[in-house]
This record gives sequence, structure tokens and C-alpha cells, in this order.
Amino acid sequence: MLHRYGQLYAIRWLAILVLAVVSLDAATQERDGNTNAVNSAQSTPTTAAGDDVPLADATSTDDTAAPAGNSAPASAIQEQAATDQTNSDAVATAAGATDAARGPQNPTPVATDNASPTALETADAMVIDMRGNLDKAEAQPLAPESQLVTEYQAAIREAELTGGAYYSGITEHLLGLGTTLQQLNRHQEAIDVLKRGVHLARINSGLYAAEQLALLRSEIRSHMALGNFDTVDERQRYLYRVERRSLSRSAESAQALISQADWQQQAYLLDVGEEDTQTGRLMIMWDLYRMALNETIDIYGEQAIELKAPLMGMLKTQYLFAGYRGYQHYDASDSSEARVLAMNSESYRRGESVIKAILEVNLLNRLGEEQKIRDTVALGDWAWWFGKYNQAEVHYADAMGQIEALEKDQEPQLLAAIFGEPTPLPVLEGIQPLPPHATDDAGTLVVTFDITETGRVNSVERLREPEVEDDRAIRRLLRTLRDTRFRPAFVNGKPIETEGMVWSYEPEAWVGFVRAPEEQLPASPVGETGATPEE
Repeated sequence: MLHRYGQLYAIRWLAILVLAVVSLDAATQERDGNTNAVNSAQSTPTTAAGDDVPLADATSTDDTAAPAGNSAPASAIQEQAATDQTNSDAVATAAGATDAARGPQNPTPVATDNASPTALETADAMVIDMRGNLDKAEAQPLAPESQLVTEYQAAIREAELTGGAYYSGITEHLLGLGTTLQQLNRHQEAIDVLKRGVHLARINSGLYAAEQLALLRSEIRSHMALGNFDTVDERQRYLYRVERRSLSRSAESAQALISQADWQQQAYLLDVGEEDTQTGRLMIMWDLYRMALNETIDIYGEQAIELKAPLMGMLKTQYLFAGYRGYQHYDASDSSEARVLAMNSESYRRGESVIKAILEVNLLNRLGEEQKIRDTVALGDWAWWFGKYNQAEVHYADAMGQIEALEKDQEPQLLAAIFGEPTPLPVLEGIQPLPPHATDDAGTLVVTFDITETGRVNSVERLREPEVEDDRAIRRLLRTLRDTRFRPAFVNGKPIETEGMVWSYEPEAWVGFVRAPEEQLPASPVGETGATPEE
């Protein structure tokens, strides 16, 4: 900005100098007004020598360390200051030459009638107008900065003055500033700050220092908020390496393994990465939950309620294995897809073992009769998912018997909640096959459909639908509904067909519902024909 003002001033004074030599009388008449304008223009504030380089410019990458004392922004500021000084000297030289050429002042202006503006007046007006526009743009008020952000920035500057750009004490302030920016939804700024913190932690404490963990996790949250899923995947891999090397076999280590497995599940459902990596995610997911289970057993013992978290993750993984359909049209004989398809034959046995382990843990921790009933129903759902209807009905009958043994005021409500209406499978948080719905016709999108006695969806029709230019998301939602396996309603212990079910959805249910049917998980292993597989 100073460079631009210097150019304007130099042009103006050169014009004054030329016109003063040609028309000394006219220049003399204008001298008083021009001198005031010059004084006003020269009062423009300049950048203080102590102004700091913006934090974003000081952010370093993860793998390279910038040499101290060679900041590119600081060099640019020095070059700008030198240019501004040169322009200022030129303006002063031109002003002195003009005063010398004018000679004695004539305080009495020459009167003219209907005189046209002189060239000097035009030059003055042009310079003043241009300066006025720039001043107007500069005068626009900025939004007030958060007080907490300002305090963190001041603390960082003070730490830099104390110990330099790579001072270890800066890291804690960077974490505080980054999380504050996250709370203000300024995620890209937060990422820049947190990456600098990770870099400083690596420089001061080592490549896999535990000091990085909180910074990396916060950075990942901002990438998630911005939808940078490929970057999240990359940073999660680095986070895993740091966690494995910095955390001992502890509760924190087990939770870190569960979080890594949860990300593999999320990445699988979001279809993050190349196609040939998706099957491997399920294997990694299973191994991570199994590792977390083993560490949890070492810490808490074989009967602790803490075992439920990794066990539930293992069950989710087996449901995803059992519903896998994405690559069957490829020749997978020598690929990771072949290994997944081979593992599907083991999914039923593994999943059944996991559910029984969950049931046992809940019994040992005395979570109550209702929890035992729901765990028994989960065994039935797992058999029903695989088309093992006779075995599923055995588990369902066991659950119904347990419900009948409850107090009379509990029995009807629980029986209706579990077996009164068809229920989409699986009933597991995190991998529900369908978005939330209402069981009425009051929504924006209203559909009707039937559920067979084996849990298949038939006769899907739209009763009401919104007028939209592109209904692909709605069509995907309805295709997923058709492909979902249900636990049917039961009457007198037997499954029945349910006709004319009415569900309604609001726009948030299908907006962003972009996965294709084969990607919407899980799909039942029974197949699209609905034929009963071999028991």
C-alpha cells in the first residue's frame, strides 16, 4: 500500500514541477491549496517496524524444518520498506524543486471569469480522487477478533521472542489456538496452526513423540469437518504409527485402537480411497478391534464391562463381511476380494461367537433381564440375516419366553417393541441400513411397501413426493429400502407378512444419501431372489 501511495505522490509532484516552469503564475495561485493536500496525504500511517508476520506464513510442513532467521515474509517486508523510502525521497526532491521554481508567493489570486480548469487542477483532482478511493477501501471496518484467539496469538508471539520460532513452549499455545479456531468453525486456519504444532513437537521431542497425539487428533477433526476424507485417511495412518510407538499397553492404547477401527469402518462406508483398498479395510477393522479386546482383557480382566466396546466393533465387522457384495463381478481369485469372500463362509460362526461373548459379559455384570432378552434376539437376528430361519426362530422363541416371565406390566410393551412391527436389520448403532423415518403419512416423502414373512421388501410405492429437479437421491433411498432385510412381525411365535406399511421421510433423510445400492451396507447374504439358503 505504501508503494502505491509513493507512486501517486511522485506522479503528482512531477506534474506540478513541469507545469510550474511553464506557467509560474498559475502554479503560484494553487500553491496554498496544494500544500494542504500534500500535508494531508503525507500524514498516512506506515507499518510499524515491530509488526509480526502472519501465523499462517510461519506454518511449517510435517517433514521439513525451515532454517531459523530466514523468513521469506520478513525479507519481503524489508524490500517493501526500501522501496517506500526511495519513493519518499523522490517526492521530497520534487517538492523542493517546485518550491524553488515558484519563487515569491503572491497571496492575491488572479480573478478569472468562466475559466476552464487548468492542467494543474485536473492533476490535483485526479490524485485526490484516487487517494480518496483507496482511503475509502481501507476504512472498511474488520470483524472483531475473538478475545481468546487474540490472547493465544499474543502468547505465541511472546514465546517466539523468548525462545525463537522452534521453542518447545509454543506447542501448547498452538494446540489451544487450534481448538479455539475449531470452535469458531475456522477449520482451515485451525489445520494450519495444528500442523505447525505437530511439526514443532517432532522437532523438539522426536518423530513419534506422544506430544503430537492431541494435535493430530484435533487436526483430523477439522479435516473431517471440511470433508477432506482422503487427507483424514492419510493423517489417521500417521496417527496410528505415533500411537503404537508412544502409548504403552494401557486403557488409552486400547481406546486408540478402537478409534482407528471406527475410522476404518467409516472410510469403508464413505468409499474413501481406491476400490482395491476397500476389502482390506474390513480385515484391518477386525484386527484392530481384536487387538483392542486383547489389551482390554489384559487391563481389566475377562469379565469386565469394558470388553463390550471392542466386542460390539467385532460384531459390526462381521455384519459388514456378511453383507459384502461390491466386487463379486471381478475375477478375485488372486486378490484381496478373494480373501474377503472366503472369510464370508466364516462370518456366521465368528459373529455368533461374538454375540454369545457379549451376552456372557452382560450377564456377569448383571445388566438385567431386558438386556438378556435383547442379546438373545440379537442371536436370532444374526441367524435370520444368513437365512437360517429355523435356527433364528429358536432364538426368537427363547426371547419370547423370557419376556413372558417378566412382570405383567412389562410384558406387552416389550413384546410389541421387539416383535410387533417389522424391524430393519442389523439393529446396531453405526451401521443401520436406513435413515430415521416416521410411521405416518405426514412427511415430505411418503412411501408404502409390504414385508414378507421372510423379511423381504415388496411393492414399494410413492404416495407423496416433493417436486425436485433431480430425484436421484430419493431413488437411491428407495432402492436401499428394497434391498434391506427385515426381522418380520411375529404373531403367536410365528413370522407373518405385513402389508401396507407406511413410512415418511423429511429431506434431511435423503439429502446427501449418495451411496449406490451395492455400496449401502449391509446387504443380506441371502441374495436378491429371496430364496431360502440351505440350513
